[in-house]
Amino acid sequence: MAGGMVIIGAGECGGRAALTLRDLGHEGPVTLVGDEPHLPYERPPLSKEAMT
Repeated sequence: MAGGMVIIGAGECGGRAALTLRDLGHEGPVTLVGDEPHLPYERPPLSKEAMT
């Protein structure tokens, strides 16, 4: 039985860490802890060109 994982920070990096755990075969529970007012979501990549 796989142990549980707790990820501190539920923003972009926390969400990606959770997905990576699954991609690597982790089958136990994954808990994201954060104070973000919304669920994790993928932000579009930004470049300096998009900012100008």
